Amino acid sequence: MPRSKSCNPGPPLGTACFEPDQYGAVAACYGPGMVTSAFKYKRMTKRLDTLVRTKLWAQVLVGLFLGILVGLLLGPNLDLVERRTAALIGAWLSLPGQLFLGLVAMVIIPLLSTSIMLGIAGAGGGANLRRLGWRLAIFIVLTTAAAAILGAGLVSYFQPGHIVPAIGVPPPVPQQAEPAGEMLKQLPTALPQIIVGLIPKDIGDAVIEHDFLPIVLFSVFLGIAFVTSDKKTALRPLLALLEAVLAVSMTVVKWAMILAPFAVFGLIAELVANTGAETLLGLLAYMAVVSFGLFCLYCGYVIIVSVIGGMPPLAFMRISAPVQLLAFSTSSSAAVMPLSMETAVKELDVPPSVAGVVIPLGATMNMAGTALYQAAAITFLAQMANMSLGPSELALIIITLTATSIGAPAAPGASVVILSSVAGGYGIPVTGLAFILGVDRLLDMARTAANVTGDMVACRILRGVVSEYHPEEKPPDEVIVKNG
Repeated sequence: MPRSKSCNPGPPLGTACFEPDQYGAVAACYGPGMVTSAFKYKRMTKRLDTLVRTKLWAQVLVGLFLGILVGLLLGPNLDLVERRTAALIGAWLSLPGQLFLGLVAMVIIPLLSTSIMLGIAGAGGGANLRRLGWRLAIFIVLTTAAAAILGAGLVSYFQPGHIVPAIGVPPPVPQQAEPAGEMLKQLPTALPQIIVGLIPKDIGDAVIEHDFLPIVLFSVFLGIAFVTSDKKTALRPLLALLEAVLAVSMTVVKWAMILAPFAVFGLIAELVANTGAETLLGLLAYMAVVSFGLFCLYCGYVIIVSVIGGMPPLAFMRISAPVQLLAFSTSSSAAVMPLSMETAVKELDVPPSVAGVVIPLGATMNMAGTALYQAAAITFLAQMANMSLGPSELALIIITLTATSIGAPAAPGASVVILSSVAGGYGIPVTGLAFILGVDRLLDMARTAANVTGDMVACRILRGVVSEYHPEEKPPDEVIVKNG
């Protein structure tokens, strides 16, 4: 396994050293022959990312438009085809889409669990990380959770999914809602049991039942155990095994993404054929709501950097604009990292030792824009299925999406994997994923720009942590910033 150019042969497991590589990512050392998974992962998925950026996204859009056209020809609005015949044709057209969803569901658990474990294990070590770690963790968790709440709240308020006719799912049996006052009275008694219930007692049962939150928590605990264990040498084979599982899972995702244009064509054609042209209004409304939510998130970041970071809003907007434009154009946080670090150090007055920790970790863990998008998408899918999500269900979905967004791999197809798994875990039909996949490229550009904005905001507000270094102490993690 190749090492980063800047890695010495003998640093201990978890010691990080950062240098932009030829792909614009930032490599980090695990020690002999071991590269931090979060950034090696980006190199490993270079071909997949290139496929999506150069060809696949256009093919998906073509599939979306052709699917809409075929669906309209088969649908009830024009009434050119008898209903039973149209349903039969739609079922066969949707076959690639069903295969696509099956491949995605097959690798969800190994893909996300190994990504979370390797991401946390690779982030461990280094004096910078110990000083910055808990502050950065608080920032990431709070902003990601707030973004998920915002996404779910906006879709719940504007209800774009109700514009779309129900997608053939029987509506849930209405139940008598429990008064809010009674729920608040029971909360102090029920809260300890709720917290205990989050701990997975049998991870095997959670895997079999696709109970997603215990799997995520189990992966987080194992990742923390990697960081805190003193058996660094003994852990290297296990980490290598996890990296191999991640590589195999990404290969399956690559196969699924090759099917994506045909999947979108077939699923959209079947959906429009069964429901009519009204589905298009829901699609436009969904895109508008998500875009508005991402704009609100951006405004929140500007307020944070102004109030806490002490930087004028217009100055931050001007400085961060080139980074946001590159992120919007490439939809890749990895490609933007060198420019993000250079901007943070030279324009935002951030010490290199802080930027060298915050920017690389933020590129894989600070995913507030992704959390907003996923929460909005899950709520939209539930509305399309005519399902009502109660406050407790929304809260669990937000917690799950917050955890998965922080640990999710920053690679094409990852959002679809997460959405299908979380939706299935809460009984939400994934038929509407064709909608989301069809416009995913456009929304991915916007949420990537929001994610890198959050990284630069974190750098600015955490730059004062460097003052905690003792004068005689040399910052352990040197950052080499290169143009391009």
